[in-house]
Amino acid sequence: MQQKDVPEVLRSKGISVEVVEALSQFKGEPAWLTERRLHAWATFEKLPMPTLRDEAWRYTDISDVRIEDFLPYAPSPDVASEGDLPEAVQKLISEGEENSALLVQHNSETSYSRVDEELAKKGVVFTDLHSALVEHEDIIKEKLFGLVPEGYDKFAALSAAAFSGGSFLYVPRGVDVEVPIQSYRWLDVVGSIMPRTLVVVEDGASVTYIDEYASADAEDPAFSNGAVELYVGEGANLRYVSLQNWERNVLHFNTIRSRTEKDATINSLVVSLGAQLSRTNVEAGLTASGSDSEMLGMYFADSNQVLDHHTLQDHISPNAHSDLLYKGALRDESLTVFSGLIRVEPGAQKTDAYQTNRNIILGTDDAFAVSLPNLEIMADDVKCSHGSTTGQVDETELFYLMSRGIPRREAERLVVFGFFGEVTSRVPLKRLKEKLDRAIEGKIGLGFEERAA
Repeated sequence: MQQKDVPEVLRSKGISVEVVEALSQFKGEPAWLTERRLHAWATFEKLPMPTLRDEAWRYTDISDVRIEDFLPYAPSPDVASEGDLPEAVQKLISEGEENSALLVQHNSETSYSRVDEELAKKGVVFTDLHSALVEHEDIIKEKLFGLVPEGYDKFAALSAAAFSGGSFLYVPRGVDVEVPIQSYRWLDVVGSIMPRTLVVVEDGASVTYIDEYASADAEDPAFSNGAVELYVGEGANLRYVSLQNWERNVLHFNTIRSRTEKDATINSLVVSLGAQLSRTNVEAGLTASGSDSEMLGMYFADSNQVLDHHTLQDHISPNAHSDLLYKGALRDESLTVFSGLIRVEPGAQKTDAYQTNRNIILGTDDAFAVSLPNLEIMADDVKCSHGSTTGQVDETELFYLMSRGIPRREAERLVVFGFFGEVTSRVPLKRLKEKLDRAIEGKIGLGFEERAA
């Protein structure tokens, strides 16, 4: 889709009700979706921008975030094949997992998608949301905004009002997708990207979905504001990976919420490495007996980055299990925030839930890690625990390695890789782990002594 096709109101900075209406008309959306967008915009206008006085935001200052400074829409032309994609995107794909379906959102639009023929024959659908509206409007209408409604917070309201592109994955009952499905969000303009992800895995089905965010290097600020809704049917299995590696000019906000039915399992991995400021909400709703949620996270902040994660293990029904492990490394003058809650609703007996957050501070600079694990238990027959640790690199470990002839820089590298290994060892995706290793290697950079020199 070329720039000349875009209405003038979408080419100017700022978002307004006129922009929302023009975007919906430009997309040719049904009336019900236009109404939802407008309702979301009204909600956005009513909700105040979070400040440091709000408990959920008291460590993350977003007073400099001005929505009016960003373009509401950044088009990109369709391409006929993967070979026509930007070279940087082709490199990402070549380094990623083997995939059975692929979708690339370039700026505000999906520019390329494919699904292997065998999957299509089984009824698997993987495309952008607006294409899915044509043949699967009933599913979209039922599920979209069901887990991340416009009233969730101000950024969710903005996402619902002005989303574009996005992806839709549907796996029919009983279908086992053995090879992962992959999507890339690529940003190479100074503007905004507001993708929504909707995943519906029906009863007894199984799939792995990898969602990756990356961008071209730029100086002017860009804005990413997404929402992810994951529905996992009875006895189904979903592995969901979110890998955020934006360049440092990007402000990133994302909310990921899942709902698991009876005997369903969801394994999530949320990785935060890039962006200047990143705020991610990750919530698992265990809505039926036997549902299971494994929540893994890893983050690495340097320079003056701010990486903020809020998690919720919401035990609504009895006899469900959740296990959360988030690990973070930080250095320089960066800030990381982890705030997690295990909530056991009344009647959710036999809940089995665990929550662990660990942070390692590299060097002797002014990096600061906030860790706030919490429990809210309203049932009397449960097993729940939570814990948190934050500390600097263990000099004893370094001495042990160096005493065996390993240089300090390499010893520090081994300690960091060992620290994150507890998370990566639980992810059975070889090439993803290799990509994470390379990213961590880049973050470690010079040895601490060299940086201080």
